[in-house]
This record gives sequence, structure tokens and C-alpha cells, in this order.
Amino acid sequence: MSNKQIEIEVQAPGKNFAFSKEAIKCGADSVYIGAPKFSMRYEYCNGLEDIKKLVEYAHRYWAKVYIPINTLLYTDEDLENMGKLIWELYEIGVDAIIIQDIGILELDLPPIPVFLSTNTACFTKEVIDFYKQVGVYRVILPREMTYNEIREITSYTDIDIETFCYGFLCVGYSGKCYMAYVENLSQGKSVEYSHYHDSNHGVCTEPCMNYYDLYDAEGNLIVDNDRLLNLKFLNLADETIKLVDAGVYSFKIAGREKDLKHVKNSVANYNLIANDVVSKRKNVKRASSGKVILGFEPDFSKNFSKGFTDFFFYGRKPELYSDYSLVGTKVGKVIESKDNTFKLDSDVKLSVGDKLRYKIGDERVQGIEIISADGDLYSYKGEAKDLSGLELYRYIYSEGFKEVEESVNYRVIPVEVSINEIDGKYTVEATDEDKNLIKIEYPKGHNLIKKSEVTQAFYKLSDEWEFLIENVDTDNDIFIDDIDNFVDKVFGLLREERAKNRPIMKGQVVKNNYPYPYKKLSYLDNVTNNYTERFFRRHGVEEIETALENTDDLEGKRVFNSRYCLKYELGYCSKNGIQDIPKEPWTLVNKVNSNRFKVECDCKKCEMHLYYKKD
Repeated sequence: MSNKQIEIEVQAPGKNFAFSKEAIKCGADSVYIGAPKFSMRYEYCNGLEDIKKLVEYAHRYWAKVYIPINTLLYTDEDLENMGKLIWELYEIGVDAIIIQDIGILELDLPPIPVFLSTNTACFTKEVIDFYKQVGVYRVILPREMTYNEIREITSYTDIDIETFCYGFLCVGYSGKCYMAYVENLSQGKSVEYSHYHDSNHGVCTEPCMNYYDLYDAEGNLIVDNDRLLNLKFLNLADETIKLVDAGVYSFKIAGREKDLKHVKNSVANYNLIANDVVSKRKNVKRASSGKVILGFEPDFSKNFSKGFTDFFFYGRKPELYSDYSLVGTKVGKVIESKDNTFKLDSDVKLSVGDKLRYKIGDERVQGIEIISADGDLYSYKGEAKDLSGLELYRYIYSEGFKEVEESVNYRVIPVEVSINEIDGKYTVEATDEDKNLIKIEYPKGHNLIKKSEVTQAFYKLSDEWEFLIENVDTDNDIFIDDIDNFVDKVFGLLREERAKNRPIMKGQVVKNNYPYPYKKLSYLDNVTNNYTERFFRRHGVEEIETALENTDDLEGKRVFNSRYCLKYELGYCSKNGIQDIPKEPWTLVNKVNSNRFKVECDCKKCEMHLYYKKD
């Protein structure tokens, strides 16, 4: 990391205006929120009026609002409607758009920063630098990337880089998983219906959450009825400072579909982490203004958990998939068990409504719910078993969830005020934390405020004010009749001054002929419309296959791409010297809809691919 001043941002998910506002209160430097259409979270779209309200609120703190319009597009009409929407978003002041469909770069766009979604699966330094040359402002890296791969990119190009830091993990490469599309077609749906109702259009049915059987080439069962594609949650809390040192300055929390406690708690945790980075690096500051005053204690255990992983950050490792094998927070060991009660050897106090998991031998993980608590004696709902000696793990923390959900939180910009009396009037100067300064004259009143009590008199938390007067410097007692009027005038002028001085991101797509690093694109490269094809041909691509989602001929086609590998996860990786491997190719069968997939492991690339099998 160089010695230049850099800004880091915690980027929060915004389901709607209310959730986004709470995220900013809890410390978000930016929020990403869905537009009226073309959002990868189809159910969580927002009208332009609400987005405009959010922009106005966020900009008070110099926080930013990003709009993910990151679905694939299939017709010229889709692209033209997208172009109109982007202009509308630009006019209401959003700070950037997040796109997946590269055809958007072929449109007549306003001067607005464009981010490439993680769904574009930009892995290589050459491709990422190409997009810098055509005017893309930022690339959001795939979650699967290792630290060394990230470092190679930031050393090669100075384009803005963003990474996910927390939340749900897709088991396949984002944008390269077509299993929801397969489900639609296998149910007799048309191509047009299917590609508007799948993961690349914001309607993922999450087949990765289902149970699967895994067979070898001779039909022998390898794994029976397990959630083999269901991964733990990502959490890079311990790696944030390392990423900043490597040149990553934006950290995205996943979860636009999650509840309010997820937003508040995850953002508040990462706000503390970002502040810690700032305290340890002299040339690092936050990208927005203000400090956070919370009504709860941030703790990752106060979010639902499937267990946490750093994924591939330090390379490949087993135990990525979450069979719910003792995930959550370990709360202690059972010292006594009888019927539906147990005693716990622990300093942790459980509450009614807490949900716990345990595992006996080779049995499946079991769950219980606490229905009464008396000291260290607990009663639970669920099948009575002898729990003696077992470790219990809490994945639903009832009191913690409630504390976060009901919390009242504030985001305030500290203000220093000086008041001096000159010729029977007060000369007032107010400075915020970003060195914005305003000066006014204010009439002397009759209401006495003693010098020793002045700061306390002006210290007032309010949801209507983003500012908080933390110190008032005056040589004498002062006389002000209406404190609220005084504060409104000071804050109003400060707000205007901050609006004039707010840093603005600037970006513009460039229409040039800079060569794309590859001459051929396959059906996995998601060229779904004429605009995208024109873009790549202008940049020197010679062969372009139509996208997978433009056809119903899926037999033998690769419909899933992943760095996650079942052979490695189940202990059958030949690179680890394993000889006794069930005969390949394997077949993965979805227990819900019986869809079948041939498993192919590309050991040279360390990837797993699934191919659709009708029979």
C-alpha cells in the first residue's frame, strides 16, 4: 500500500429505504439498493422516489448510493429500457450503477460511474484492466478469489476493486450457474419464460439448498440425501486490514433479502472493523462522515449462522459445505441430561427461543429449541435424547436477535462551535469533522446558559439532525432564547456547505477499440443480446457462441461452474494422493425434482463442472 490518502468503505445491502437508512445509521459508507426493475433481487425492487429520498439522506453523510441493475438482458427492448432507467437514476443523483450485461456499455450512457457486478466473473488481471480501458470505474471481484490472486490484480491495474466480505455464498461462480434455468426448462417452461425467471434475472430458486444423492459411474451410492452444495457463510472480518494493504478499499456485505437485524448487526460489526483499520493505518480514512451511536452491542452471533468460512482466501480447504454439523456459536457442554432437560457447564446463559444443534456419533445433526430456563437447567422442545457430554451450538440467539431488531441507533457528524460576543451580538463559527466551516451572526437573547453548561445544553440526539454539537467554546455565559432555532440555523448552513463540498465520483464509459484479451467467447460467456455482441466484436472478438440461456438444448451442456469441488470436499482428491476413488463420472441427483447432473472435475484448473443429463 502506498502512502497516498485512501478511503475505505463498508457497503451495506439495502432491501428498501427504511433498511438502507438504518444501515447508514449503523455505519455504512455506501448502500446498494435495487431499482424498479433489472435487479438481481427481483422481489426487492424500489421506486425512483424512494431511491431519491435515500440519495438525499445518504449524501448528508457523504455516503453513497449504488444501484444494482445487474441482470442479463435478452432483447433490444430490454437494453433500450435499461438505457432510459440509467438516465433517470443519473438525474436523481445516484453515485454509481452495478451491471452484469456488458451490452449496457454499448448504450449512450450519462457520465455515471459503472461497476461490474461479481456476476461478470472477472478473474484475470488482463480482463479487468481491459474494462478499465473502456471506462469501467470498479470491478466487484468473484467471492472465490484467493488473496494472492487479488494481490496480483491490484499490482497490475489501478482500477477500483471491491470484494464481498460477509454473508451468503453462492456455491457456483456468480453469473455462471444455470441450475435455476434448468429447473424451469425441465418443468416444460419456454426459453423466454425460463431466462426471465432464473438466477441471472434475479429469480434464483436456490437449487443449491436442496438435498442430493451422489452416485459413481456404476450406480453405487457415494453420499445419500445430503445438502452437498449448501455452503457456509463468508466472513472476512479478520482479513480486512490485509485486503486494504493489498489495495482493496470497498467491502460489500451480502443480504438484500435478509431481515433488519442482519443489516444492522453486520454493518455495525464491519463499521468497528473499518474504524480499527483507520486507527492502524495513518493514510486510511472512512469514505463517509460521522460516528455511530448504537443501541446494541454488535456481535456476529446475533445473526443467523450456517457457520463461517473465508472460502478460498488462503487457498483450498475442506469443510466448506454446511451440513449444519455443529455450526453457530459453541455455548458449552452438557453435564447432565434427563428426558427433555439438561444442565450446561458454561458461563453462557441460554434464553427461551434459543435454537441449538448437536450431533451424536454418525447420526445427522439434530436441533432443539429452549422452552424454559432455570439457572443452568434447561428444558427443550424436540425429541428427548441423552445429551450428556455433548457440545451444544447456538444458531438462533433469541435475546440477541431481539436486541438488534429493536435497537435505536444514531449516525452523527460531530460539530465544534465557538461563540463570541461582539457589539451585543454573537459571532458564531461551526466546523464539522470534514473541516467544513460556516460563520453567522446571531442575536443575543435573555435566556441564561452558564459557560460550564453550554456544551451540555446544545448536546441533543435527534433523528431529524445528522449533526451533533460535541463542544461549544465560549469565554462567557451566553444568552440564547431558542436553542432549537439556533441549532436549526447552524445545521442548515452546515448542510449547505457540506453539499457544496461533497466529494463526487466521476466516471464515463469510453467508446474505443481497445482489444479484448480473448478472440473467442463460449456459450458460458453470457452474450444474450445484439448490443453485447456488437460490443465484443468492436473490441476484436471473432467467435461468439450464443448464450446458454438463449437455448433449450441443454443435453450435455455445462450448466454449473464452481471452484468448490465435491471430490476434494469428500476426501477423494487425487492431488492429495488418494487412490481409492469411486469410479467416475459421478452423477448428482436433486432429491426435490430428480434433475441429474454429470460431475466433471477439471483437476488442472481445480474446478468442478456439472453437465445436464436428461436420463
